[in-house]
Amino acid sequence: MKRPSALRHAVDLLMTIALLLLMAYVLTDQAVHEWLGIGFFALFVLHHLLNLSWFRALGKGRYSAPRVLSTALDVLVLGSMLAQMVSGIAMSRSALPFLDLPLPTSAARLLHLACGYWSLLLVGLHLGAHWGAFLSLGRKALRRGRPLPALGRNGLRLGAALLAGAGLFCFLRQGILSYFFLRTEFAFLDYEASALQVLGELFGILALWVLAGYLLQRCAQRGERRRRLAGAR
Repeated sequence: MKRPSALRHAVDLLMTIALLLLMAYVLTDQAVHEWLGIGFFALFVLHHLLNLSWFRALGKGRYSAPRVLSTALDVLVLGSMLAQMVSGIAMSRSALPFLDLPLPTSAARLLHLACGYWSLLLVGLHLGAHWGAFLSLGRKALRRGRPLPALGRNGLRLGAALLAGAGLFCFLRQGILSYFFLRTEFAFLDYEASALQVLGELFGILALWVLAGYLLQRCAQRGERRRRLAGAR
């Protein structure tokens, strides 16, 4: 793997871990949460600096269905993250209390809660839309580009389906839909849950959206192939 590519993947991995830790608010106090947020913001900026070519290419080339899907997810992730950061700064009491943003605390809390869960969903979809690249890297690392045997592929698919199913169960049990649409001002946290349970449930929910993003991208790619074949006739 080339060094710039390895650095991008390392930053993406650290951002994903940081996002899960930020969502696991029950495991941290306010100050730790805020400093984690600042670290996440630094990684977020670095991520975009390492992907400046994406911004330069926005007005170039043809927008196929997979590219439209990927670009739409990228823009939504960017918007959700920025809203989450602004609302977090507005509520800061430990790390950045001197930044007095003109946003009422009640509005900032609602926005921060909603955008936190929207970011988890959108990051999962974003990762899923690019999951084909991660699968290619895995094949190169483990089997030097050769496809996995049928048993291995089916085992991975079953594992992904079971993990996503567990994530769906956790998503529904936690009532996250009410956070998406600003129907509640406070998150209901289980302070008796272990760290393993909290992080495991968040990872399952993230896996649910990764699988959804991967399937959406596969559908977009198949639709694009059918469109090209129809146009070639």
